[in-house]
Amino acid sequence: MKNVLTTILLLWLSNSSFAQLIVSGEYDSGLKLAYDTTTNKLTGYFENYTGLDEAGSPKFSCIFYIQGTVTGSQFTVDTYYPNDTVDIIKGNIQLINDKTANIKLPEEHGGCWNVQHFADEQVKFSLQKQSAWTQIRFITTDKAWFYSDISIDKKQKTYVVKNDFICIDKIERDWAYCTYYGKTITKGWIRIADLTEM
Repeated sequence: MKNVLTTILLLWLSNSSFAQLIVSGEYDSGLKLAYDTTTNKLTGYFENYTGLDEAGSPKFSCIFYIQGTVTGSQFTVDTYYPNDTVDIIKGNIQLINDKTANIKLPEEHGGCWNVQHFADEQVKFSLQKQSAWTQIRFITTDKAWFYSDISIDKKQKTYVVKNDFICIDKIERDWAYCTYYGKTITKGWIRIADLTEM
């Protein structure tokens, strides 16, 4: 009986300390991660650009979605461009401490070769700003409107478009309260039907 209790205590302590390793928020170099403690699901995305053309727009982009289940300090994730699950690249995330995570992919996503290499070696990311996000999803419909409250009558003038990423603070019924990080930061409710499934 003593051995059983010791084992349970050790498992509880390891899970408690492990849970502290996963922090939702903004990491450096364009990485955002969200961890859902109720499902152990990790979602996020990497988005960064480099080089400017004559008009001042970025020449190259590296963008991909991240999703997986946390099973330890190292685990596998699926990475892909939003709405393109045909070209999934399975990568590895290693949690170093509560503010640092490494990502390694076996091959590069399109455009990443000119922005950030993930296949050469592990890429280290450090937490810059902690957040209360539980999920990060992307828009699957052509246009998704923001609402000021959970009501179809509370539609705002702002909206996001297909493939845009949104960071979710909470979900109530068929609605998600979220933040969109574009040229300006937009907050509000979006219908779950407009988002990728989890």
